[in-house]
Amino acid sequence: MKKIFVFAITILTAVSCSDDIEFNSPAMQGKKDGNNWKALSYSADIDYGGFIIEGVDNFGTVQLITSNDARGTFELGEGSTSEAIFIDDQGEVYSTAFNPDPSISLYPADGEIIIEDIINTDPKTLKGTFWFNAYTVDGLKTVNFSKGIVYKVPLLGGLVSEGSSCLEVTQAANIAGQNFAATDPTMPEYTDLCNAYKNALIAQIAACGDTSGGLQAIIDSLGDCMP
Repeated sequence: MKKIFVFAITILTAVSCSDDIEFNSPAMQGKKDGNNWKALSYSADIDYGGFIIEGVDNFGTVQLITSNDARGTFELGEGSTSEAIFIDDQGEVYSTAFNPDPSISLYPADGEIIIEDIINTDPKTLKGTFWFNAYTVDGLKTVNFSKGIVYKVPLLGGLVSEGSSCLEVTQAANIAGQNFAATDPTMPEYTDLCNAYKNALIAQIAACGDTSGGLQAIIDSLGDCMP
């Protein structure tokens, strides 16, 4: 009877542990829409005056961008100079800089990046946590990351290279898309903002590629940018 009881406890322990996020060193992982997510590759850089932390798996890329390169808590959402981005395997961009369509949610994008420690090894590594709710530029799709962990991710650099960085042009396309989403065909600046968004997407394709055709589909949907 005692052996059966011990065996049962072992099974219960194994089941409960299976729900936990697998933890490795180093690691960048968490839960994406409630499901375990773990980057297959990860790196960090310092540019634009802050940290850029990137994790990639077979289905997309997570980018965490902070407003400075110090320990601290960085709030995400409208008006924040820090940002969390998810780019799916179709090239669609979700960002905490984008607002939801009212039909999807009345609550704006939000989140938090916490840089807990900067470890002075060679190379230096970062430890921290993150969570965020992000939306596509039209506000009609959302993604949630929770219980995010950044553990000893190395500051290797190489995420930003002048003039050709995929991260840099993705950020530019996000900003251009946000500006375009805030306009409508009745506004005098509609054509200029539309063309700026198209050009930013073209630059993103040149730097990052577009194997799925998702970015080109957005460009095609914009037409000639005439209201």
